[in-house]
Amino acid sequence: MEWYWWLIIAAAINWGGLLLLYVYPLAMTWLWKDFVFEGFYGPFGKFRLANTDLEPWHAARWRDWGGVGLGLFMCYRDRPGAQDDAWVARTIVHEGTHCWQWLILGLVGFFLSYFGHAAIIFVTQKLKGKPYTKHAYLDIWAERMARKRAGQLVDIPPDQWMRGPDDLWPWW
Repeated sequence: MEWYWWLIIAAAINWGGLLLLYVYPLAMTWLWKDFVFEGFYGPFGKFRLANTDLEPWHAARWRDWGGVGLGLFMCYRDRPGAQDDAWVARTIVHEGTHCWQWLILGLVGFFLSYFGHAAIIFVTQKLKGKPYTKHAYLDIWAERMARKRAGQLVDIPPDQWMRGPDDLWPWW
């Protein structure tokens, strides 16, 4: 096969795969009614976690999340009537930055650079030993960029990490 076909196939997987991620918010909106489509943030779909009396089945996953930007859409939490409008606005800018990162790098490029950087930080901090100075989530290039663009604190000291200064990997 000619080289350009390989390039076309790689590009289709890398950027076409972003369309497959839309299964999550569309299923959550149409099937389970846990998300509400709120329009667009630039070219990206914007879905709000529904405010229902009964917590959605995936609410435990959202307990510590303000939002998530996955490719061509973002999902975020908003509590209508709560005094958190500024926080929600920052969350939307933060997740919108992740959407742009996904769009520029594609599915494979973003995944490899994001989790690759997390792995490098984790391993180098473990080898260095305590006290840890970098966090395998908070100090990833993509997270720092998103926090900076949203006007959030960029350099988060270890004593302000979610689970304290001994926590390097807060995803589980």
